[in-house]
Amino acid sequence: MQSNKFLRLFFFLSMPLLFWACDNNELEDELEDEFEFQHVVSYEFLDSISSEEISARFGENNPASGFINFDITAHKITYMTENYDGTEVEASGLILIPIVSGSSKLTSFQHSTLAKDPNPEIDQESRAPSYLSVDNAEIHLSASLFAANGYMISAPDYIGYGSTKDMFHPYEHAQTTATTSYDMLVAAREYAEFLDVKIRTDNDTEEEELYLLGYSQGGNSTMALHKYIEENHSDVFTITRSAMGAGAYHKSAVGDYIFNYEGDLGFSISLYLWVMDTYDRVYLQRGMDYYLQEPYASEVKNNGYFALSNTNPQEIFTEEFIAEVNDPNSEFSLALADNDIHDWKAEAPIKLYHHENDQLVPYFNSVDAYNNMTDNGSTEVLFETYTFTNVSPEEIHGAAGGNFFADVISLYFRSGI
Repeated sequence: MQSNKFLRLFFFLSMPLLFWACDNNELEDELEDEFEFQHVVSYEFLDSISSEEISARFGENNPASGFINFDITAHKITYMTENYDGTEVEASGLILIPIVSGSSKLTSFQHSTLAKDPNPEIDQESRAPSYLSVDNAEIHLSASLFAANGYMISAPDYIGYGSTKDMFHPYEHAQTTATTSYDMLVAAREYAEFLDVKIRTDNDTEEEELYLLGYSQGGNSTMALHKYIEENHSDVFTITRSAMGAGAYHKSAVGDYIFNYEGDLGFSISLYLWVMDTYDRVYLQRGMDYYLQEPYASEVKNNGYFALSNTNPQEIFTEEFIAEVNDPNSEFSLALADNDIHDWKAEAPIKLYHHENDQLVPYFNSVDAYNNMTDNGSTEVLFETYTFTNVSPEEIHGAAGGNFFADVISLYFRSGI
């Protein structure tokens, strides 16, 4: 069983109403005296969730029930990481721990896009992982399912959410995404050590197993994290497998596709404005007027990215900016290229997932990643193309996400297929 230290901590922290007169801090102080944190700044027990409750979330006769084997506990931690401007910030994230008799599989779970917007009806701050919101299906369903199957989940909020909610979120800036997720993972492993939660090791190498996964923005974040670990911290973590779905890995090609598109894209351009604004803040600092024609520049500056309803790039963007996109040596093109994460050699196995008719994140992102990474001699890159046609075009991206999480837990993480 898990150690007495963990059971005592869980007992005291999860039953505050029954033991409100007891000095829980005394027990925590005793435990902390035995352990000196290097990475975790603060921690908070959030909830204990039974396997029966998780199963009920999926409804009756759902295949997911076959993967729900353990109760889980939920915790929020904060830790230090570096923002895009080089400043140190105290970021936050969620940890889900399965109550198992043996070891847990350490897993970094990168979430998909959560809107940041001045309009509270659009803003999704409350869905960041550490809030443990029922409105975030990725956490409430998918991450909880993985945890109940024996995976210890490390889910960073990302900078701009949770403890850093008042900060700008550097949307799909590869370096910041990678370091924020990596530092959370390091802190999560330290927190597991503090609670005497055992991490599963490979039978042959005795190295700790590590799994990475994420869909959409989470797919991009997972690719960035995988690359960052292998290129900078292979002595700290050895990745077992990574699964990433529908990520925008080839930013240069995406920029060419979106900003040069003629006619209506057929979907909101808001997320691409966010990426554009991120790269401007990180690399260029020109301001929205350089990129957008009026009245669109004022609309976005006053009301946020999601206020823009026009989906015709040739009417939205300035000629000067589009010309720069088409110059591979321009400052903005170099910023896009700095965030390309589709063309490198991976040592650990990767599986890509993407629907061929995805409108929001073009399919060529995964095609390009598969071809380039395979050509570079990556150990193993698999590619699953979804082709289902029973949903409307605008719902394909979201529907494929459901397939992604089901396929990863049932096939890829379990059997490598």
